[in-house]
Order: sequence, then structure tokens, then C-alpha cells
Amino acid sequence: MLRDNQAAPAPESSDPRIPHALDAPDASAARAEQPGAPRWPAETGLVFWLAALAVFGGGGVLLGEQELALLTAISGLFVAAQAADLEPRWEMLYRALSWVVPLSSAAVFGALAALIFQGDLPIVSKSALLGLTSASALACLAAGLRPVGDGLARLLLRADPPSHILRLSARLILAGLLLAIPGWFALRDVLTDDSQNLMEQLSLGSGLIGYVLLALAAVGFMLRRGLRSTLDRLGLKPHTLTQAGMIVLGVAGLLLLNHGADWVQQRVFPELWKRDQDFNEALAGGLSGWQAVVLGMSAGIGEEITMRGALQPRLGLVLTSMLFASLHIQYSWYGMGVIFLLGMVLGTIRTRASTTAAMAVHVLYDIVAVLTT
Repeated sequence: MLRDNQAAPAPESSDPRIPHALDAPDASAARAEQPGAPRWPAETGLVFWLAALAVFGGGGVLLGEQELALLTAISGLFVAAQAADLEPRWEMLYRALSWVVPLSSAAVFGALAALIFQGDLPIVSKSALLGLTSASALACLAAGLRPVGDGLARLLLRADPPSHILRLSARLILAGLLLAIPGWFALRDVLTDDSQNLMEQLSLGSGLIGYVLLALAAVGFMLRRGLRSTLDRLGLKPHTLTQAGMIVLGVAGLLLLNHGADWVQQRVFPELWKRDQDFNEALAGGLSGWQAVVLGMSAGIGEEITMRGALQPRLGLVLTSMLFASLHIQYSWYGMGVIFLLGMVLGTIRTRASTTAAMAVHVLYDIVAVLTT
């Protein structure tokens, strides 16, 4: 999302007719009776995903596309969780991977704590932030325990009973929500000082591929769902005349909201306003017209298919918007607050119309925002 700009993962739907894990002796037969389930055996879907993960994950590593490689790796965790829910014989594979997210999340918060400790902050503020960051790391580790993961999935995702896929989703959501405050304080100087270098390393299209893979893996494409059922679950529908009008109003509303918030920030919080503007300039100031279009499509389509398409039906409008804002730690706390409001608008469009309409609004808004930066 762009503020005058650009930001895991998403759990799958809770259709009561489609269990999260199959307890029947013949899991393949039970699975074939699920509405929207693919007709092929589970192994066919796993072969597809193994090839996709190898191509895009390996390609991301070889080409230095770190965002694509990371998103593909997370997609692989979702595929393993889906497989374990569908077929008991894959349980050990997922159990071997289930601690990746808790340990990695705790390591991230440990790195943030080190940056905060080295930072130039008042001792009281530094102590409070170190306490919050340490507590966040411990919370992520605790979420790796089955009982805690079950409770978290029930609390955030209304999962009853919890499944591997929903426990994994809840752990990622927890880490994302906890990231905002310590992440911003730890990285604000790094992002400001090195923003130009960061933008030079940004690939405008690879993130889109990663987000699409992530959304498809999260809702069980080729494993739990066929193509049509997957599109329905993600809210990807053709535009209607009514939706076209909603898209126009949505873009206008986002632009008005952003410009109004920008006007207030410039007058009330001028230092925060300058920091956010500097980042926007580094991100979009030197982009050509076609690059603005590619960036708008990458951010708009990628973020919407994961956040509003895959995640919101499970997590709800408010928490999804909070997570959406938390992942934009390149902005000030004020900027993240504005992005929360933008996410609420986009989420409402997804609920009232479709994810496709929310994508169109997000893409058009980002393109206009980049071209007018």
C-alpha cells in the first residue's frame, strides 16, 4: 500500500462443509466428497506444489530476489500444513517444520532488540521497548506449543477444532501484529538512512508472484480446492457495473482520506510528515510511468489477494486491517494509522463487492499516488 506506497500470509476459509483435517480411515475418499475439492489424488497436488516451490524458491535465491524466496518458503510451510491436515501420513513432515515460524519470529525480535539496545533512545523508552520486544519473542516461542497454538487459533481465527493450517496462520498473524511498535523503533533510522539503497534492490514484480503463491497455498489450491473453488474462496470474480461504480468511489475515497490525513500530519506532526515523505520520495520519486504501473499492480494485487482475499474471511475486517498496517513499519506510527483506515476501506469493498474490486481500487490508488509523489 502506498501512502502518496508499498508491504504473512493468509489462512483459509472456514466452510463448515470442508473439514480442516480428515479423520476418516480412507482420507482420499472422504476428501473427494468435499464440495469444490479437486478430482485428482492429493499426490498430484503435492507434485504441482513441489515443482512450483522449486522453480520460484530456487529462482528467487539464484536471482537474489529475497522477497520472492521468503514468500515461497512460507508458501511451502502452508503446503506442508495442508498436506498434514488432509493425509495423516504427512503429519511427521509438517511436525518437522512446525517450529520454523516460532523460532524465526523469535529470532527476528531478538535482532530488533539488539538494534533498539544500540539505538539513541532515552533510557526509560529503551527499557520499555526492550521489555516489549523480549515479551514478543517469548510469545512467538510459546505459540509453537500445541496448546498455546490451539488457543491462539481459536481466539484469532474462530477455529474449532484447530488444525495445522490454522495454527500456522495464527502464529504468523501473532508475529505480524507484534511487529509494529518494536519494528518501527528499531528500523526507523535504518529505513530512513538507507531507503535509497533499499529501493534500488526492490524488484517491482517478484513480490507479486510470491504473494499469489502464498494466497493459493493458504487456501489449499490443488490440495483442498480446485480452481473454481479457489477463485470463489479468494473472492476473485468478474467486475459488474455496480462494482465499477464502487471502484471509482473507492479510489476517490482513498485519495481524499490520504490527502486529508497528510494535511493534518504536516501541520500537527511535521517531523513525522517529513520522514514519511522522504521514504515516499525514495520509493517512488524516480519511477517512470510504466514502473509506477508495475509497482501499483504488484502492491495492489499482491497485498489484496493475501490480506483481503485469503485472510479477511477468517480473521475479520478489523484485525486484518491492523495486521495490514503493522506490516508497513517503514512509516511512522501516524502513517501506519492511516494505512489501517485505508485497509478498512479496502476490506469493506471486499465484503460488499469482491477481492477483484478491492484489487482494482488498490492498484489505481497506488498508481495515482506514485505519479503524484
